[in-house]
Formats: sequence, C-alpha cells, structure tokens
Amino acid sequence: MTYPNDPSTNINGQTPQRPFPNHPQFIPRPPQPPRFWQIVLKDFAMTVVGVVLFCFILFLFAIGTVVTLAKVLGAVDPSTAGLVETTVKGDDSCDGKVVILPIEGIIETDETGFIPTAIEALREDKRVRALVLRVNSPGGTISGSDYYLHLLKQLKEDLGIPVIVSMGDLAASGGYYISTVGDKIFAERSTTTGSIGVIVSMYNAAELCKKLGVRSNPVTSGPMKGMGDFMKEPTPEETAIWQKMVDDSYEQFLNVIKEGREWYRDGNSKGADPITKRERLSGVKVETISEEEANGKEAADSANGGKSEEQTEKGAAESNESVTDERDAQLRKLADGRIYSAQEAKELHLIDEIGFLDEAIDAAISEAGLEKSKTQIVRYEEEKGFFDSFTAVKSKSDPLTQAMKTIGTPRGYYICPRALPAFDK
Repeated sequence: MTYPNDPSTNINGQTPQRPFPNHPQFIPRPPQPPRFWQIVLKDFAMTVVGVVLFCFILFLFAIGTVVTLAKVLGAVDPSTAGLVETTVKGDDSCDGKVVILPIEGIIETDETGFIPTAIEALREDKRVRALVLRVNSPGGTISGSDYYLHLLKQLKEDLGIPVIVSMGDLAASGGYYISTVGDKIFAERSTTTGSIGVIVSMYNAAELCKKLGVRSNPVTSGPMKGMGDFMKEPTPEETAIWQKMVDDSYEQFLNVIKEGREWYRDGNSKGADPITKRERLSGVKVETISEEEANGKEAADSANGGKSEEQTEKGAAESNESVTDERDAQLRKLADGRIYSAQEAKELHLIDEIGFLDEAIDAAISEAGLEKSKTQIVRYEEEKGFFDSFTAVKSKSDPLTQAMKTIGTPRGYYICPRALPAFDK
C-alpha cells in the first residue's frame, strides 16, 4: 500500500526501481559549521600576513623619506661618499685638525675607493694641519702600493703638512713602502715590519696536465705572448723576462726607501753617525762610532794635517760618497725579504721611534706647531653599508673565481708571501 505523500513513490503511486538495487541509497549530509581551532588558525594567519605587509610598506616608506630628505638637505656629498669622519678629541672650535687615516689589509689599485676618497677630503678640509697614517697591512700589488704612495706624496707636497706614520701589528713590504712617505715613522713594540722585496705569484701545473692528458695550445701573435701560462713549463727566456721585471721593481722599492729615509739617501743625513764597519749578515746590524769619537778623530786629523781647504772639501766629498756606498750596501743586504721586529727596524734606521698611536699623534701635533689642548683629532673610516657584509660573504665563497684570478694572471707583489691570495678554506 502506498501513500500520496510518500517520497518513495512516484506521481502514479508506484515505487520507482533503483538502478542499483543492492547499493544503499546516499543521503547528503547537511554542511557542518567550522571548528573553533580552524577559526582561530585562519584569523591568526590573516593577522600575520597583514602585519608583515604593513611593516614592509612602512619600511619602504621610511627609506623613501630618508633618501628624499638627504637629497633635499644635501646630506649626501658625492666627494665624501663612503667616508665617515669620527671625532676622537676636540671639536670644530679648535685651532687645527689632525686626521688619522687607516691603511689596512691587502693593498690593490682602487682609484675610486676609500683611500683616494679620503685624500680628496683632506684636500678640501682647510683645517687639516697634520696627517697620521695608521698602517696595518702586509702589502699588496706593486701598482696598488705605488699608486697610494703617489697620492700621499702629492698630498704632502701640495698641502705642506707633516705626515707621521704609526705602524700597527703588521706593516710589511707594500705596507712599509707606503710608510716611507712619513716625516717620522713610529712602530709599536710588537710590530712586524720589513719584508722588503718583490714576489711574482706563479704556479706550474704542467706535470699535472700531462698526467690528465690536458695540453695548452694557445694561438699567439708572438713567442712571448703566452708567457705565464701555468699549464706549460716556462722557457729560460720567459723566466729571464719575469726576473727582469722583479729586479726593476726591487730597485724601485730601494729608491723609494732612499728617498724617504734620510739615513740611506746620502752621507750627510742629519744625525747620522759615520759607519766604521760593514754590517754583519746575522741581524744586519750597523756598528757606529759616537759623535765624540768622530770629533776627536777630526781634531787629530786637523792637528796632523795642515791640509788646504780644497783638499778638505775633496776629502769630505769622498768620505760622504764612501758612506753613501756603504749605506747602499747595508740597505741591499737587509732588503732580502726578511721581516724585522720594531727594535731591529729602529737599529737599521727603517723606523724612527718605538711608540703607540697616541705618541704618533703627539708628534704630529708638535710638527704642525699646534697645542695639544687646542687640537681636534679625527679618524677617517670607510662607510659600511647594510648589504656590504652579504656582498663580502658572496665574494669570499667563490673559490673558482679566486683561483682563475691568482693562477691565470701572474702579478707582482710588494707583500709578505704568507699573505698572497689563496683559495678559501
């Protein structure tokens, strides 16, 4: 029996046949409301996304505002971009300014870097009365060391200011090369200096390439165009060319020392004692006689002589020439690449005084004719950007680039060998 309103019957009152009578009939469930934890999680995620977007927009807005204000107020000076001046003592009301300029790390030619920028800032600052070079460097490339020395010598000549050098932990090879610009050189008691000489970093992988079956076969315009190729054995002619370049750079180093250090420049150097014996190889020390002994010898010669003024002048000239030759020999012997302690360097007249940075600053103040209490001391530093550390990490993490730069292109260095470029560890 069927009923009119029975959902299981059709309009004719008959029970419809299911297409699959053995399967249970599916009855759809009504939609369930979201659970409490789902609501909380959804709201939290939307809140986090909203806060992050808001902070990012606020950050962009702040950067835009700072840049705009800097441009409007002229806070960014292109001539001193990348340079920070930190006041150590005093202020703008002082009579003059002494600037501490650090030269640190391996030296390479950088015509738009920190050192050229700092030197240009020194030129523009009319209150600068003296410069203190704070050198803490193992040296670097020949061209880079010579370029920095050129800039400093030109600055010293143009401004007529005293330059005092203060050596830090290490001021060797190219670091000492630059230090010769100083009117007076100070080194700390623990300073390592010297390493006067030249080295060209060259690598030879010819045997390895032969075992691997790799052969270098460059096409060149001349027989010497491929010299320095680390995949082949150097010829005697190529080695001679490299040696000539090293010798020329070595002579340039010695001439720079003679120009900067009065003791090695001539026999009439101020305060120089006459040399009586050749220096000994061990320690390369110079034995001198005292001023009293020299005066006594001169008096004895005068009493025994009766020489004419012309003969005296000729004898003095010959004596000075002899002293100059001996000092040149001394310089060549000590400039064999070895390093020296501060005490040894002073005995060899490579430096003037053993003292710390504050003593070098006092000497600069005195040389400039200033009063210590009325002098502003500032330090120039390289400005570090927010992304500089990331850039440095990236550059150091590319050993292949460093390998090709070091092996593929032989370069001359005024540098301690232990500081030569190497693969990252």
